[in-house]
Amino acid sequence: MLCVKFDTVLGWVLMKIKLIIIVLIFLVLCGLPHLTGAQSVPRDFKKADQMFSQGRYPEAIRLYQAVLSSPSRAVSPGLLHTRIADSFFRMTDYQHALDEYRRAFKEQKPGERAQTQYWIGFCLLLLGRNDEAVTEFLKIPESYPKSGMLVGTAYYWAGRASERMGKKDQAAELYRKAGGKGTSSQERFAIKKADEIKTGSGVKGKGSGNKP
Repeated sequence: MLCVKFDTVLGWVLMKIKLIIIVLIFLVLCGLPHLTGAQSVPRDFKKADQMFSQGRYPEAIRLYQAVLSSPSRAVSPGLLHTRIADSFFRMTDYQHALDEYRRAFKEQKPGERAQTQYWIGFCLLLLGRNDEAVTEFLKIPESYPKSGMLVGTAYYWAGRASERMGKKDQAAELYRKAGGKGTSSQERFAIKKADEIKTGSGVKGKGSGNKP
């Protein structure tokens, strides 16, 4: 009788041990993606950033594209497309910059998109595609109302694009929105431009940001 009980207990213990082993194996397997995902930043990416900082943009682009062709969990496609776009922008190749910013936008998380949206609008402005630029700039206050200074800056450049098209009333309204409460020098400048359009006195001076 004692032997029977001992065998029963032993069987129960062995079953528990097997169960624990199975659970441990499962946990290890589940953890593997996280372990493999903890990769170091690719060497080419670091070198590309160095080329960019030195103004060697064509070389930087080639290296960023090389990293993009061999995906790494350490560097997102959205970041790579942004870096490539920034390089083209510095080379004043605004069409290719626009294409890359749009690719970056598709790869980014919603919280990362406001700034990319701004550069999409700005590239269109520099390309002289003013109507499209207005549409893209106005997506910032509409979709990213909490993106800080980008909202006012987007209104300003949308106003500038509208003014280029001869849409004075629209431009004045957008400048007024860019002016907000007029607490900063940039806001006061935008309000001044709105007033100048309304009074027909012309637009003088320089605005904020990189004016085309």
